[in-house]
Amino acid sequence: MSERELRGLAASGGVAVGRALVWQDEESAPTRTGDPLGALDSVGADLARGAERFRAAGLEAEAEILETNKLMVDDPALRLEVERLLTDLGPADALRQATARHADLLAAIPDPMLAARATDIRQLGIRAVRALAGAAIPVATEASILVARDLGPADVADLRLDEGLVVGIALAEGAATSHAAIMARAFGVPMTVGLGEDLFAIRGGETVIVEGDDGAIVVDPTTSNLLVAESEVQRRRKLREGRVAARGLPAVTRDGRIVSLLCNASTAVEVTTGLEAGAEGVGLLRTELAFLEANAWPTEPEHLAVLAPILARLRGLVATVRTLDFGADKTPPFLAGIRDRGLTLMLSHPVELEQQLRAIIRAGKETQLRILLPLVESAEQVRAVRALVDDPAVPIGAMIETPAAAGRSAEIAAEADFLSIGTNDLVQYTLGLDRERPVASAATAAEPIILGLIAQVVEAAHAAGKTVEVCGEAASEPEVAALLIGLGVDELSVAPAMLDELRETVRRLSFADAADAAREAVAASSAREALALAGGLLSAEVRHETGQVLGGLGGAVT
Repeated sequence: MSERELRGLAASGGVAVGRALVWQDEESAPTRTGDPLGALDSVGADLARGAERFRAAGLEAEAEILETNKLMVDDPALRLEVERLLTDLGPADALRQATARHADLLAAIPDPMLAARATDIRQLGIRAVRALAGAAIPVATEASILVARDLGPADVADLRLDEGLVVGIALAEGAATSHAAIMARAFGVPMTVGLGEDLFAIRGGETVIVEGDDGAIVVDPTTSNLLVAESEVQRRRKLREGRVAARGLPAVTRDGRIVSLLCNASTAVEVTTGLEAGAEGVGLLRTELAFLEANAWPTEPEHLAVLAPILARLRGLVATVRTLDFGADKTPPFLAGIRDRGLTLMLSHPVELEQQLRAIIRAGKETQLRILLPLVESAEQVRAVRALVDDPAVPIGAMIETPAAAGRSAEIAAEADFLSIGTNDLVQYTLGLDRERPVASAATAAEPIILGLIAQVVEAAHAAGKTVEVCGEAASEPEVAALLIGLGVDELSVAPAMLDELRETVRRLSFADAADAAREAVAASSAREALALAGGLLSAEVRHETGQVLGGLGGAVT
């Protein structure tokens, strides 16, 4: 067949070239026998294994997506619905209808977060039917472009994108904001969605170019267009390799401003991954994730057992350990129904807080230990914690995560030893978003109102002679990172996978120019305008490899 183009929606940027691996999964063949609850258990086990693998790779947010999906699979209401439907339906139809009903209930609520969950539930139902039939996603044996109708997060985990055989994804349906798209972006795998039924005219083994930035694919490309695409793939690969080679270079702007680069972590593996990527230490060590299934407050020995192997890898390095941030979407069974969160919750349980503080100090004695307090509301709270700390030499930091706390940042900075801005929560509290909503882009932090709050916190901290770090996902977006640096943030802490690009961003910037752009961005009318100001600071050649390959094919696509 001759070269042909299909256009859809951009879901994950980049360019990929490979052989089509076509998967026309129509929820598998009808299954009249089998155990539907066992199929759900199988799906849950797959999700748990995928989450563990993602977390070990430093992909915290992606692991949480899979864990949220596992909670859906384990939902007693869903399982009861399946059992009820089994009286009239076969196991496959019972799974289909039960998951469809739950998805429809969520989809009827005008909330983007719940819409995403509705899609996930439908995909989980499809996956459970597939498990019932013993079907699975085909395994790639060469550089492949997966061609499919749609994918759920667990399906993306099955693709083992980290192994490099599935190099691109093309979907007939799907959404650019889906959890599957979020996970593809995390692995840097180009993905285009919404390509329509014509996608299934592709034959297995045909050469396909996926252009994730432009939301298009080219099937059976001409030799010249294939060479252009392969050249672009090589250019981007060399760029990534160059970033890895630069890990030994300091994170310093062209005009000499030093920015400390740290990593966020929850496990020893994440710490190791971050250090291998050149992190100077850990800017945020989450401590609550190990206890989300606990039936009682963790004891000092339990805290020590979790912390000791992690902090052992940070000997002599910065280790910023956050106290338990229970509440909201991180509520263990023994705290079901609580309303408080973060430091407010912990201060209402001072004995349990003191046990964790003792464990942190014991485990971190060989590190440059810093204790970080989540969701600080006042200077009085910082003083209350300091009274519980046995070693007065250990620095205590306050996380600024709400507009109210930003407004009190001067008094908080006077009491704390450093400030840390949690941009995820700051964005959600300021803009009135649901905390469980997956933030589609860290660029949300470029809203001028958010930048103004960050500027206020930085000014207050520096006036008190204290440093400021940002430990939210905002610093993962190069333009936002440029604005944060321009605002005077001293330390940036991100997921290990984002360190190489962040280091490159720092080294390409002029701090003086970034400061000018940041001042203008605070006064901008929108996040788009603020990002445009930052974009001017970054090289068009390097910034996130934004070249449009299809546009460079010389108009030969027909």
